[in-house]
Amino acid sequence: MRSLLVASCALLCAWLLPAQEASPSCRLCFNRGTQTCSKHGKLLDVESGPVARMCSVVAECKACSGALAVDCRHCANTAAEAGLADRQRLAREWLAARRKQVDAVTAREPYLHLQTPHFDLASTLKPTTVGRDKIDPHARVHLYGERLEQLHAKFLATFELTDADVPDRMLVVLSEEGKDQQLIGPRLTGLGPAAAIGLKLMGPEYVYTVYHDRRSLPDDEALHRAVVHNVAHLLLSQMRTAMWFGNRGHGWLDEGVPHWFEENVVGKCTNFCFEEILLQAPASFKGGKWRPAVRRIVDEGKATPFAEFASKNSDQLSFVEHALCFAFVDFLLQSQGGAKFRDFLRLVKKETPTRDALQQAFGYTPLTIDEAFRQWVKEHYSLLPG
Repeated sequence: MRSLLVASCALLCAWLLPAQEASPSCRLCFNRGTQTCSKHGKLLDVESGPVARMCSVVAECKACSGALAVDCRHCANTAAEAGLADRQRLAREWLAARRKQVDAVTAREPYLHLQTPHFDLASTLKPTTVGRDKIDPHARVHLYGERLEQLHAKFLATFELTDADVPDRMLVVLSEEGKDQQLIGPRLTGLGPAAAIGLKLMGPEYVYTVYHDRRSLPDDEALHRAVVHNVAHLLLSQMRTAMWFGNRGHGWLDEGVPHWFEENVVGKCTNFCFEEILLQAPASFKGGKWRPAVRRIVDEGKATPFAEFASKNSDQLSFVEHALCFAFVDFLLQSQGGAKFRDFLRLVKKETPTRDALQQAFGYTPLTIDEAFRQWVKEHYSLLPG
Protein backbone atom coordinates (compact mmCIF):
# COMPACT_ATOMS: atom_id res chain seq x y z
CA MET A 1 0.00 0.00 0.00
CA ARG A 2 2.83 2.39 0.90
CA SER A 3 4.59 1.73 -2.38
CA LEU A 4 1.33 2.36 -4.25
CA LEU A 5 0.88 5.69 -2.41
CA VAL A 6 4.41 6.75 -3.25
CA ALA A 7 3.87 5.89 -6.89
CA SER A 8 0.59 7.85 -6.96
CA CYS A 9 2.27 10.89 -5.42
CA ALA A 10 5.03 10.70 -7.98
CA LEU A 11 2.52 10.63 -10.81
CA LEU A 12 0.60 13.56 -9.30
CA CYS A 13 3.77 15.63 -8.94
CA ALA A 14 4.75 14.84 -12.49
CA TRP A 15 1.32 16.06 -13.68
CA LEU A 16 1.38 19.27 -11.60
CA LEU A 17 4.97 20.34 -12.32
CA PRO A 18 5.73 21.80 -15.74
CA ALA A 19 7.73 19.64 -18.02
CA GLN A 20 11.35 20.70 -18.21
CA GLU A 21 12.27 22.02 -21.60
CA ALA A 22 15.20 20.54 -23.34
CA SER A 23 18.28 22.71 -23.22
CA PRO A 24 18.63 24.78 -26.38
CA SER A 25 21.15 23.36 -28.75
CA CYS A 26 22.06 26.84 -30.08
CA ARG A 27 23.34 29.16 -27.37
CA LEU A 28 23.25 32.20 -29.67
CA CYS A 29 19.61 32.24 -30.80
CA PHE A 30 18.17 29.75 -28.28
CA ASN A 31 16.74 27.69 -31.14
CA ARG A 32 14.72 30.59 -32.58
CA GLY A 33 16.65 30.41 -35.80
CA THR A 34 17.05 34.22 -35.96
CA GLN A 35 18.90 36.96 -34.16
CA THR A 36 17.94 40.61 -33.75
CA CYS A 37 19.49 42.85 -36.37
CA SER A 38 22.21 44.93 -34.73
CA LYS A 39 22.06 47.85 -37.18
CA HIS A 40 19.12 49.82 -35.73
CA GLY A 41 20.55 51.22 -32.52
CA LYS A 42 18.30 53.33 -30.30
CA LEU A 43 15.37 53.14 -32.72
CA LEU A 44 15.10 49.34 -32.57
CA ASP A 45 12.35 49.50 -29.94
CA VAL A 46 10.48 52.05 -32.04
CA GLU A 47 10.89 50.04 -35.24
CA SER A 48 9.61 46.88 -33.57
CA GLY A 49 6.85 48.63 -31.58
CA PRO A 50 3.11 48.84 -32.28
CA VAL A 51 3.21 52.07 -34.33
CA ALA A 52 5.80 51.19 -36.99
CA ARG A 53 4.55 48.46 -39.28
CA MET A 54 6.90 49.24 -42.17
CA CYS A 55 9.79 51.70 -42.42
CA SER A 56 11.81 52.55 -45.53
CA VAL A 57 15.04 52.83 -43.52
CA VAL A 58 14.51 49.31 -42.20
CA ALA A 59 13.49 48.03 -45.62
CA GLU A 60 16.79 49.32 -47.03
CA CYS A 61 18.92 47.89 -44.22
CA LYS A 62 21.74 45.95 -45.88
CA ALA A 63 21.82 43.46 -43.02
CA CYS A 64 18.16 42.50 -42.53
CA SER A 65 16.36 43.96 -45.60
CA GLY A 66 13.34 45.00 -43.56
CA ALA A 67 12.94 41.98 -41.28
CA LEU A 68 14.60 43.53 -38.16
CA ALA A 69 16.19 40.10 -37.70
CA VAL A 70 18.88 38.05 -39.42
CA ASP A 71 19.35 34.35 -39.92
CA CYS A 72 21.33 32.59 -37.19
CA ARG A 73 24.38 31.15 -38.92
CA HIS A 74 25.04 28.67 -36.17
CA CYS A 75 21.88 26.60 -36.54
CA ALA A 76 19.28 25.63 -39.09
CA ASN A 77 15.59 26.54 -38.76
CA THR A 78 13.65 26.19 -42.00
CA ALA A 79 10.48 27.86 -40.66
CA ALA A 80 12.39 30.86 -39.31
CA GLU A 81 14.28 31.28 -42.57
CA ALA A 82 11.02 31.21 -44.53
CA GLY A 83 9.55 33.82 -42.18
CA LEU A 84 12.51 36.12 -42.73
CA ALA A 85 12.19 35.76 -46.48
CA ASP A 86 8.48 36.59 -46.36
CA ARG A 87 9.08 39.70 -44.24
CA GLN A 88 11.84 40.87 -46.58
CA ARG A 89 9.64 40.33 -49.64
CA LEU A 90 6.75 42.28 -48.08
CA ALA A 91 9.08 45.15 -47.13
CA ARG A 92 10.55 45.24 -50.63
CA GLU A 93 7.13 45.27 -52.33
CA TRP A 94 5.76 47.86 -49.92
CA LEU A 95 8.66 50.25 -50.44
CA ALA A 96 8.48 49.88 -54.23
CA ALA A 97 4.80 50.88 -54.11
CA ARG A 98 5.55 53.92 -51.92
CA ARG A 99 8.36 55.03 -54.21
CA LYS A 100 6.06 54.75 -57.22
CA GLN A 101 3.19 56.72 -55.63
CA VAL A 102 5.20 59.51 -53.99
CA ASP A 103 8.89 59.69 -54.92
CA ALA A 104 8.36 59.24 -58.65
CA VAL A 105 6.36 62.48 -58.74
CA THR A 106 9.40 64.62 -57.88
CA ALA A 107 12.13 62.31 -59.24
CA ARG A 108 14.44 63.86 -56.65
CA GLU A 109 15.73 62.93 -53.23
CA PRO A 110 13.74 59.93 -51.99
CA TYR A 111 11.24 60.35 -49.20
CA LEU A 112 11.40 58.45 -45.95
CA HIS A 113 8.30 56.27 -45.66
CA LEU A 114 6.47 54.86 -42.65
CA GLN A 115 3.39 52.69 -42.40
CA THR A 116 1.43 52.82 -39.15
CA PRO A 117 -1.88 51.15 -38.26
CA HIS A 118 -3.93 54.02 -39.77
CA PHE A 119 -1.53 56.17 -41.81
CA ASP A 120 0.90 56.09 -44.70
CA LEU A 121 3.48 58.78 -43.99
CA ALA A 122 6.16 60.21 -46.28
CA SER A 123 8.70 62.82 -45.22
CA THR A 124 11.72 64.80 -46.38
CA LEU A 125 11.79 66.90 -43.20
CA LYS A 126 15.27 67.90 -42.10
CA PRO A 127 16.84 67.37 -38.66
CA THR A 128 15.37 69.58 -35.95
CA THR A 129 15.20 70.13 -32.22
CA VAL A 130 12.11 69.00 -30.34
CA GLY A 131 12.21 70.14 -26.75
CA ARG A 132 15.85 69.60 -25.84
CA ASP A 133 16.37 66.68 -28.18
CA LYS A 134 18.00 66.90 -31.58
CA ILE A 135 16.44 64.37 -33.93
CA ASP A 136 17.47 63.28 -37.40
CA PRO A 137 15.08 62.79 -40.36
CA HIS A 138 14.58 59.10 -39.56
CA ALA A 139 13.63 59.75 -35.94
CA ARG A 140 11.45 62.64 -37.08
CA VAL A 141 9.30 60.54 -39.40
CA HIS A 142 8.74 58.13 -36.51
CA LEU A 143 7.84 61.05 -34.23
CA TYR A 144 5.15 62.13 -36.68
CA GLY A 145 3.94 58.55 -37.01
CA GLU A 146 3.45 58.44 -33.25
CA ARG A 147 1.79 61.88 -33.23
CA LEU A 148 -0.66 60.84 -35.95
CA GLU A 149 -1.61 57.65 -34.17
CA GLN A 150 -2.08 59.56 -30.91
CA LEU A 151 -4.38 62.02 -32.68
CA HIS A 152 -6.35 59.15 -34.22
CA ALA A 153 -6.75 57.52 -30.78
CA LYS A 154 -7.81 60.85 -29.21
CA PHE A 155 -10.38 61.41 -31.96
CA LEU A 156 -11.93 57.98 -31.33
CA ALA A 157 -11.87 58.41 -27.55
CA THR A 158 -13.34 61.94 -27.66
CA PHE A 159 -16.39 60.90 -29.67
CA GLU A 160 -16.59 57.36 -28.27
CA LEU A 161 -15.99 55.77 -31.66
CA THR A 162 -14.41 52.52 -32.82
CA ASP A 163 -12.03 51.83 -35.69
CA ALA A 164 -15.05 50.74 -37.72
CA ASP A 165 -16.42 54.30 -37.49
CA VAL A 166 -13.23 55.77 -39.03
CA PRO A 167 -12.00 52.89 -41.17
CA ASP A 168 -10.05 54.51 -44.02
CA ARG A 169 -6.30 54.86 -44.20
CA MET A 170 -4.81 58.30 -44.72
CA LEU A 171 -1.78 59.46 -46.69
CA VAL A 172 0.23 62.29 -45.12
CA VAL A 173 3.18 63.79 -47.03
CA LEU A 174 5.52 66.21 -45.24
CA SER A 175 7.96 68.00 -47.54
CA GLU A 176 10.83 70.21 -46.52
CA GLU A 177 10.79 72.23 -49.75
CA GLY A 178 8.01 74.06 -51.52
CA LYS A 179 9.01 72.84 -54.98
CA ASP A 180 8.25 69.26 -53.90
CA GLN A 181 4.86 70.29 -52.53
CA GLN A 182 4.10 72.09 -55.80
CA LEU A 183 4.49 68.79 -57.64
CA ILE A 184 3.18 66.31 -55.10
CA GLY A 185 0.24 68.26 -53.66
CA PRO A 186 -1.80 68.70 -56.86
CA ARG A 187 -0.83 65.23 -58.14
CA LEU A 188 -1.94 63.35 -55.02
CA THR A 189 -5.01 65.45 -54.18
CA GLY A 190 -6.18 66.55 -57.62
CA LEU A 191 -6.48 70.06 -56.16
CA GLY A 192 -4.69 73.37 -56.56
CA PRO A 193 -3.23 75.89 -56.68
CA ALA A 194 0.24 74.43 -56.83
CA ALA A 195 1.58 77.26 -54.62
CA ALA A 196 -0.54 76.18 -51.63
CA ILE A 197 1.39 75.35 -48.47
CA GLY A 198 -1.01 72.51 -47.72
CA LEU A 199 -3.62 70.58 -49.68
CA LYS A 200 -6.28 68.12 -48.47
CA LEU A 201 -8.30 65.53 -50.34
CA MET A 202 -11.43 65.02 -48.23
CA GLY A 203 -12.64 61.78 -49.80
CA PRO A 204 -13.21 59.14 -50.98
CA GLU A 205 -9.43 58.92 -50.53
CA TYR A 206 -7.92 60.96 -47.69
CA VAL A 207 -4.68 62.80 -48.34
CA TYR A 208 -2.86 65.71 -46.70
CA THR A 209 0.28 67.20 -48.21
CA VAL A 210 2.21 70.13 -46.73
CA TYR A 211 5.65 71.66 -46.85
CA HIS A 212 7.48 73.26 -43.95
CA ASP A 213 7.19 76.90 -44.97
CA ARG A 214 9.28 78.72 -42.35
CA ARG A 215 7.39 82.00 -42.77
CA SER A 216 4.07 80.63 -41.55
CA LEU A 217 5.32 77.47 -39.79
CA PRO A 218 8.54 78.67 -38.13
CA ASP A 219 9.33 75.56 -36.09
CA ASP A 220 8.35 71.96 -35.48
CA GLU A 221 5.62 72.91 -33.02
CA ALA A 222 3.92 75.09 -35.63
CA LEU A 223 4.15 72.31 -38.20
CA HIS A 224 2.71 69.89 -35.64
CA ARG A 225 -0.27 72.20 -35.08
CA ALA A 226 -0.88 72.38 -38.83
CA VAL A 227 -0.77 68.60 -39.12
CA VAL A 228 -3.16 68.14 -36.18
CA HIS A 229 -5.64 70.70 -37.53
CA ASN A 230 -5.71 69.35 -41.08
CA VAL A 231 -5.69 65.66 -40.20
CA ALA A 232 -8.57 66.32 -37.78
CA HIS A 233 -10.46 67.76 -40.77
CA LEU A 234 -9.90 64.49 -42.63
CA LEU A 235 -10.85 62.30 -39.68
CA LEU A 236 -14.07 64.29 -39.26
CA SER A 237 -14.78 63.96 -42.96
CA GLN A 238 -14.23 60.19 -43.08
CA MET A 239 -16.17 59.48 -39.87
CA ARG A 240 -19.12 57.36 -40.92
CA THR A 241 -21.30 58.46 -42.61
CA ALA A 242 -18.39 59.83 -44.66
CA MET A 243 -19.01 63.40 -45.80
CA TRP A 244 -17.27 66.74 -45.94
CA PHE A 245 -19.86 69.25 -44.81
CA GLY A 246 -17.73 72.40 -44.78
CA ASN A 247 -19.41 73.59 -47.97
CA ARG A 248 -22.91 72.57 -46.87
CA GLY A 249 -23.59 75.24 -44.28
CA HIS A 250 -21.77 73.51 -41.40
CA GLY A 251 -18.51 75.45 -41.39
CA TRP A 252 -18.72 75.96 -37.63
CA LEU A 253 -18.37 72.20 -37.14
CA ASP A 254 -15.89 71.66 -39.95
CA GLU A 255 -13.57 74.30 -38.45
CA GLY A 256 -14.56 74.16 -34.80
CA VAL A 257 -13.69 70.48 -34.32
CA PRO A 258 -10.18 70.73 -35.85
CA HIS A 259 -9.54 73.90 -33.83
CA TRP A 260 -10.57 72.01 -30.70
CA PHE A 261 -8.10 69.20 -31.36
CA GLU A 262 -5.38 71.68 -32.33
CA GLU A 263 -5.79 73.50 -29.02
CA ASN A 264 -6.22 70.30 -27.03
CA VAL A 265 -3.12 68.60 -28.45
CA VAL A 266 -0.70 71.47 -29.09
CA GLY A 267 -2.09 74.29 -26.95
CA LYS A 268 -2.91 76.97 -29.53
CA CYS A 269 -5.08 77.58 -32.60
CA THR A 270 -3.09 79.08 -35.44
CA ASN A 271 -4.49 77.46 -38.58
CA PHE A 272 -7.20 78.82 -40.84
CA CYS A 273 -8.48 77.17 -43.99
CA PHE A 274 -9.53 79.09 -47.08
CA GLU A 275 -11.81 77.17 -49.43
CA GLU A 276 -10.66 74.12 -47.46
CA ILE A 277 -7.56 73.62 -49.58
CA LEU A 278 -5.30 76.53 -48.63
CA LEU A 279 -3.39 76.87 -45.40
CA GLN A 280 -3.54 80.63 -45.09
CA ALA A 281 -0.10 82.00 -44.31
CA PRO A 282 0.63 84.23 -41.96
CA ALA A 283 -2.90 84.56 -40.50
CA SER A 284 -3.37 84.70 -36.74
CA PHE A 285 -5.87 85.79 -34.13
CA LYS A 286 -4.94 86.72 -30.56
CA GLY A 287 -1.75 84.67 -30.76
CA GLY A 288 -3.75 81.46 -30.91
CA LYS A 289 -4.95 81.77 -27.28
CA TRP A 290 -8.68 81.94 -27.82
CA ARG A 291 -10.31 81.27 -24.46
CA PRO A 292 -9.52 84.71 -22.96
CA ALA A 293 -10.54 86.35 -26.25
CA VAL A 294 -13.89 84.54 -26.29
CA ARG A 295 -14.48 85.41 -22.62
CA ARG A 296 -13.87 89.07 -23.37
CA ILE A 297 -16.19 88.97 -26.39
CA VAL A 298 -18.93 87.38 -24.27
CA ASP A 299 -18.44 89.84 -21.38
CA GLU A 300 -18.73 92.76 -23.80
CA GLY A 301 -21.90 91.35 -25.34
CA LYS A 302 -20.27 91.14 -28.79
CA ALA A 303 -20.57 87.39 -29.40
CA THR A 304 -22.19 86.70 -32.77
CA PRO A 305 -25.45 84.79 -32.19
CA PHE A 306 -25.18 81.13 -33.04
CA ALA A 307 -27.97 81.35 -35.61
CA GLU A 308 -25.99 83.96 -37.60
CA PHE A 309 -22.84 81.93 -38.24
CA ALA A 310 -24.04 78.32 -37.86
CA SER A 311 -25.23 78.19 -41.47
CA LYS A 312 -22.03 79.55 -43.04
CA ASN A 313 -19.56 77.51 -45.06
CA SER A 314 -16.01 77.12 -43.79
CA ASP A 315 -14.57 79.73 -46.16
CA GLN A 316 -17.13 82.34 -45.04
CA LEU A 317 -16.08 82.48 -41.38
CA SER A 318 -14.24 85.49 -39.95
CA PHE A 319 -11.37 85.21 -37.46
CA VAL A 320 -13.74 85.99 -34.57
CA GLU A 321 -16.21 83.41 -35.81
CA HIS A 322 -13.42 80.79 -35.96
CA ALA A 323 -12.80 81.44 -32.28
CA LEU A 324 -16.52 81.19 -31.52
CA CYS A 325 -16.73 77.92 -33.49
CA PHE A 326 -13.96 76.51 -31.31
CA ALA A 327 -15.70 77.73 -28.16
CA PHE A 328 -19.12 76.31 -29.11
CA VAL A 329 -17.55 72.92 -29.85
CA ASP A 330 -15.69 73.13 -26.54
CA PHE A 331 -18.92 74.04 -24.71
CA LEU A 332 -20.91 71.16 -26.19
CA LEU A 333 -18.15 68.58 -25.72
CA GLN A 334 -17.41 69.57 -22.13
CA SER A 335 -20.99 70.07 -20.98
CA GLN A 336 -22.77 67.35 -22.97
CA GLY A 337 -20.10 64.73 -23.59
CA GLY A 338 -18.49 63.15 -26.64
CA ALA A 339 -21.20 60.54 -27.23
CA LYS A 340 -23.92 63.17 -27.64
CA PHE A 341 -21.64 65.20 -29.89
CA ARG A 342 -20.99 62.07 -31.97
CA ASP A 343 -24.73 61.53 -32.35
CA PHE A 344 -25.12 65.18 -33.34
CA LEU A 345 -22.43 64.81 -36.03
CA ARG A 346 -24.15 61.72 -37.39
CA LEU A 347 -27.45 63.56 -37.63
CA VAL A 348 -25.82 66.46 -39.46
CA LYS A 349 -24.10 64.05 -41.87
CA LYS A 350 -27.50 62.54 -42.61
CA GLU A 351 -28.54 66.08 -43.59
CA THR A 352 -30.80 66.62 -40.60
CA PRO A 353 -31.34 70.41 -40.27
CA THR A 354 -29.18 71.97 -37.57
CA ARG A 355 -32.18 73.10 -35.51
CA ASP A 356 -33.54 69.54 -35.39
CA ALA A 357 -30.14 67.94 -34.76
CA LEU A 358 -29.45 70.36 -31.88
CA GLN A 359 -32.80 69.55 -30.32
CA GLN A 360 -32.42 65.78 -30.69
CA ALA A 361 -28.83 65.55 -29.47
CA PHE A 362 -28.56 68.33 -26.89
CA GLY A 363 -32.03 69.69 -26.18
CA TYR A 364 -31.13 73.14 -27.55
CA THR A 365 -32.43 75.21 -30.44
CA PRO A 366 -30.44 77.82 -32.38
CA LEU A 367 -32.22 80.46 -30.28
CA THR A 368 -31.79 78.90 -26.83
CA ILE A 369 -28.17 77.74 -27.10
CA ASP A 370 -26.67 81.25 -26.84
CA GLU A 371 -27.64 81.91 -23.24
CA ALA A 372 -26.37 78.51 -22.07
CA PHE A 373 -23.14 79.08 -24.01
CA ARG A 374 -22.55 82.56 -22.53
CA GLN A 375 -23.14 81.33 -18.99
CA TRP A 376 -20.78 78.36 -19.49
CA VAL A 377 -18.03 80.58 -20.92
CA LYS A 378 -18.23 82.93 -17.91
CA GLU A 379 -17.89 79.94 -15.58
CA HIS A 380 -15.06 78.17 -17.41
CA TYR A 381 -13.01 80.72 -19.40
CA SER A 382 -10.62 83.07 -17.67
CA LEU A 383 -9.65 86.50 -18.96
CA LEU A 384 -6.04 85.56 -18.27
CA PRO A 385 -4.08 83.49 -20.77
CA GLY A 386 -2.84 80.08 -19.78
